[in-house]
Amino acid sequence: MFLEKSRERLGTMKHTVLAIIASVAFAASSFAVEKGKVDFIVGVDGDFKAAMAAAAAAKPTESNRFIIFFPDGEYDIGSATGNSNQMTEFKTSYVSFIGQSTEKTILYNKSIEEGISVTATLYLHGSGIYMQDMTILNKAIYGNEVNCGNACRHVTIMQQGDKFIYKNVKLLSGQDTYYTKKSGGSRAYWDGGHIEGTVDFICGDGDIYFDRTELVMRRNGGYLTAAATTTQWGYVFDNAVISTSDASFNNTFYLGRSWKTAKTVFLNSTMQALPKAEGWGPDMNSAPQVFGEYNSKDGNGNAVNTSQRKTYFNGGKDASTATTLKTVWSESDANDYTLASVLSGSDSWTPEKYSAQVKAPIVALDTASKIVSWNADDAVLCWAVFKNGSFEAFSTENKYTFKTLTDKDVITVRAANSMGGLGQAAVAVPVAPASVKDNTIASTDSSAVTDKENGKPSQNNDPALIPTISKSGLQYEASTKARLFTVNGKLLRESMGSPVSTHGLNRGIYLLRIENGNIRKQQLIQVR
Repeated sequence: MFLEKSRERLGTMKHTVLAIIASVAFAASSFAVEKGKVDFIVGVDGDFKAAMAAAAAAKPTESNRFIIFFPDGEYDIGSATGNSNQMTEFKTSYVSFIGQSTEKTILYNKSIEEGISVTATLYLHGSGIYMQDMTILNKAIYGNEVNCGNACRHVTIMQQGDKFIYKNVKLLSGQDTYYTKKSGGSRAYWDGGHIEGTVDFICGDGDIYFDRTELVMRRNGGYLTAAATTTQWGYVFDNAVISTSDASFNNTFYLGRSWKTAKTVFLNSTMQALPKAEGWGPDMNSAPQVFGEYNSKDGNGNAVNTSQRKTYFNGGKDASTATTLKTVWSESDANDYTLASVLSGSDSWTPEKYSAQVKAPIVALDTASKIVSWNADDAVLCWAVFKNGSFEAFSTENKYTFKTLTDKDVITVRAANSMGGLGQAAVAVPVAPASVKDNTIASTDSSAVTDKENGKPSQNNDPALIPTISKSGLQYEASTKARLFTVNGKLLRESMGSPVSTHGLNRGIYLLRIENGNIRKQQLIQVR
C-alpha cells in the first residue's frame, strides 16, 4: 500500500502523455480540509474484526475521526464479528464506513432467530457515524419473504446515538430493515440511498430526514414505516421514490402506521407504486401525533389522488389517544419541515455539508514514468487511485507512481471529502493532446466524447462537439457550451456557441470542456 504524506502542485506537463477525463464535476466542499490518511483498509490492513479493534483503540473524536475503507467485495461480518445470532455490535463513535461502490461493496449477515433487537447486521451504538457507498444485507429472509410467516424481524442497521449520516447506502431485508432506536438526540440524515423491506421496514424513534431516498415494498399489504416518536419531528421523507418489487403489490401497502405516538411526513414523493387509498394503516399501541403528505406525484408526474386519505385514528391498544389529523397538507404546512428545521438542533448541525462530494480531479498520466498526477485541492482529505476498477492505493499527495503499467490499463482517481467519502471518478486514458496555434485548434480526438449519464464512450460523436477553425478562437454551434480551464481547474474562458478565444494565453497545456445536450467532451489541448 502506498500513502503519500504531503501535497504537491502539478508541475509542467510539456513532455508527458496527457489524459482525457470522462467525469462529471461535483460541487466542492466549502471548507478546507487538512490532508490525512484513511486509517484502515479492510483486506489490506486486516479483516473487519481487526478494523473494529483498531477503531476502538484509536479513541476517535468528532475532530479526529477513524476512517475504514472497504474495497469492492462481499464481507460476511455476521460470521466474522457477530454473536451467536450473527449480530455485530459496533460501539465506537466518530467512525466512517466507506465503500468503493454501493452495488459491489456488501456487508452481510444471516440472523437465525428473529427479533427487532437481536438480529442487526450492524448495531451502531455510538454517535457521529458516517457511512457511504455500500450495501448492508440481512440474508435471513431477503428474497424469500413470502415464506417467512407472521414474524420476520431481521434488521440490517440498528442505530442508537446521534448525528448519523448515510450517503448512497442500500439496506436490504424484510421486516424492520432499518431500526432507529432512540438514544440522546437521535438525529440521522439520509443523502440519497435505497431501503427495501416488507413490514414496518423503517421503524423506531428519532428525528430522521430522508432526502431523495428510494423505498421498495417487497410484499402485499405491507407498511413502509412504523414510528414510535418521542422527538420533535419524527420521520421526514423529502423527494422519496416509492416502488414495489412486484407490480402486484401496487395499491396494497400503506405509507405507515403508528407504533406509538408516531410522527411521519412524506413531502414531494414520486409514487411509482401507489399505497392504498387511505394511505395510513391501523394504529398499533397508540394514535399518531403527526401523519402528513404533500405534493405526491405518480410515476408519470401527475398528482396522486389523496381524497380518501385517512384522517381519524382510533389509537389501537390505547383508545384514549384517538385523534383526528389533517393528513393531506398544503404548501404552508410543508414549509416548516426543512432539513435545517428537522436536524439542526441546539448545535446547528449541518449534515449536508459533510456528505457533499468534492469535485473530480483533473488527471494527467505519464506512461513513461508510470506516474499519474492531478490538480491539488484544499477541500480534499486524500485521493483514492484505482487500476482497472480495483483499488490500488490512497495518496495525500496529488500524484502516485505505479510499479507496473501497460497501455491497456485504465486508471481512475477519486477525491475524498472530510469524512472519507469518495467522489466521482476521473478516468485517465493516455492520449496525445490536441494542439492550438494562432488561436485555432489544430486537431481533435473523438475518443474524448462521453455520455454524461454513464461516463462511457459515446457511439454518437456529435459533430456539434467538434470545434471549427476560426481566427477568433475555438468556435461551436449555438447550442454548444465550451469552457477553457488551467490544468489546476481554474476557469479561464467560456462561451455558448460563440468563439472561445485562445488569444493572449501563455504557451502550455489547458483543459477544454465541451457540452451539447447529453454529450460531453473533455480534452487537454496545447497552446503553442
